[in-house]
Amino acid sequence: MPTFRRTVLALSLACALPAAHASTAQRWANLSTALALGLPAIAAAQTWSQGDVTPGGEQMVVTLGGTLLATEALKHTIHERRPDNSGNDSFPSGHTAIAFAAASYLDKRYDGQHRWLLYSMAGLTAVARVQADKHYWKDVIAGGLLGYTVGQLSTSTRQVTVAPLPGGLAVYWRQIW
Repeated sequence: MPTFRRTVLALSLACALPAAHASTAQRWANLSTALALGLPAIAAAQTWSQGDVTPGGEQMVVTLGGTLLATEALKHTIHERRPDNSGNDSFPSGHTAIAFAAASYLDKRYDGQHRWLLYSMAGLTAVARVQADKHYWKDVIAGGLLGYTVGQLSTSTRQVTVAPLPGGLAVYWRQIW
């Protein structure tokens, strides 16, 4: 069984077991956390199994790190109250953003293999956050769009050339979509 399928199977079991012994809202919260951690783990496993640590691993770190930084900056700027009143960091959904960033990275970096499964898992993360009463729909939609966009922009083949010029430097950036 290929590494990707084994990883997805392990993630599925990790989602199902803890959720079976919790309240309904807690089950959804556990599921969303397992998916938000599991999709980046799948991205790391796929990158490693492909021998694509450089540049793929670098792009994965930029994708996930950039998504996390952007999400936290928005949360600390907007101060949206959570539906369950547990905090004022509802907008955007970080779980959903990370899930969609990982799915977007895997989709773009590895030519859309398992696209339907990846985006279904990311979408389930969004649904689970709303069902757990941690986010409003606008929060998960914004998180999904943020993660997807960062994944698309930071995962590609790039060429950066820096050349010295009299009085400065020239930087040439070429991004292949």
